[in-house]
Amino acid sequence: MSEQQIEQVLREKYARYLNLQQTIQAYRLLHETNRKRLEELMVTIDALEKIKNRSIKDLEGFIALGPGVFIFVRGTIGKKILVNVGANVGVYMSIDDAISELREREKNLRGSLEKIAKTIDDLIKVAVELEREIVSLQNYLREKKKTM
Repeated sequence: MSEQQIEQVLREKYARYLNLQQTIQAYRLLHETNRKRLEELMVTIDALEKIKNRSIKDLEGFIALGPGVFIFVRGTIGKKILVNVGANVGVYMSIDDAISELREREKNLRGSLEKIAKTIDDLIKVAVELEREIVSLQNYLREKKKTM
């Protein structure tokens, strides 16, 4: 292989390496987003179980309208609650059914997190191998230039 061909291969490998680093970062962001969703889901399940187990009928307190925005409410907790089942479609269901639905989401999110983590690990292994190949080619070119 000529020096120009090796330099071309080196450029291609480096471009793949940079692309791989961006992909790893995107997967890490996705993992973090799903991890936060899982945390919120677990807090919601816990709250519903407390309401169910303590037979809470009346509610007086602050309810979140959005991030950092709360309103004071006073009212009665009915036998059913509204649960978003996807695509902003709400279904009226019992607390037991809601907990069951949310547990299924929790299971799916955990599975997704495991797959994302495995993908990140696999991509890191590929990146490490590419990095090793890049260093090897750089060293080869350096040695070749020294002998000229």
